[in-house]
Amino acid sequence: MGHPALAPTPAARQAEPPGVAPPPAPAYAPPPMAPPVRTTASNSPTVAFILGLFPGLGAIYNGQYNKGLIHIAIFASIIVALSTDIGEGLGAMLGIFLAGFVFYCAFEAMRTAQAKNLGTTPADPLESWSRERPIGPIILIGLGAVLLLNNFHFFDFIRIGQFWPLILIAVGVYMFRNRLTGRS
Repeated sequence: MGHPALAPTPAARQAEPPGVAPPPAPAYAPPPMAPPVRTTASNSPTVAFILGLFPGLGAIYNGQYNKGLIHIAIFASIIVALSTDIGEGLGAMLGIFLAGFVFYCAFEAMRTAQAKNLGTTPADPLESWSRERPIGPIILIGLGAVLLLNNFHFFDFIRIGQFWPLILIAVGVYMFRNRLTGRS
C-alpha cells in the first residue's frame, strides 16, 4: 500500500506553466497534529529521600540543579578533608558533620518533593536563622581556614582535638540567646 502524494505548495503551483491544470488534491488528508499535553510530573518523596542519601542526587531529582551541585561540592570537600591527616578531634567532628549532612540532604529532598507535589514553594529550614547571616559562605570559609591552619600544623600547638566540642557549645549558646531575645 502506498501513501497518496501530497498536494504541491502554493509556491509550487505558481511555478507551473500557464494552461497546465494543477494535480487533484489527495482524497485523504491526515488530521492536524495536536500539541502534546503537558502534565505536571509529581516527584515521589520516597524516591527523593533514597536519592538524597547520595548528596546532590535528591536535589537533582527535584530539578534543583544548582543546589545539587552545591551539595556535591560540600560532600566532596568533607571527604577530601577526612582523607588528609587532620587529627583525631577534627576528624571526628567532620565525620559527625558528614553523617548529619547526608541525612540533611535526604530529608531536604523529601520535603522539596512533597512541597512540589502540593504546588507550593519548599521552605528552607535555615531561612529564618540565616536570613541576614550568610551561613553557607561562613561555613565554607571556616572549614577552609581550619584546614589551612592544619596544613601549617597550627593545631599541634593548641590541642584543638580535645576542645572542638566547645565550638558546638558556643554555637548552641548563641542560637539559644537569639531565641530568647526573639531574633530567631
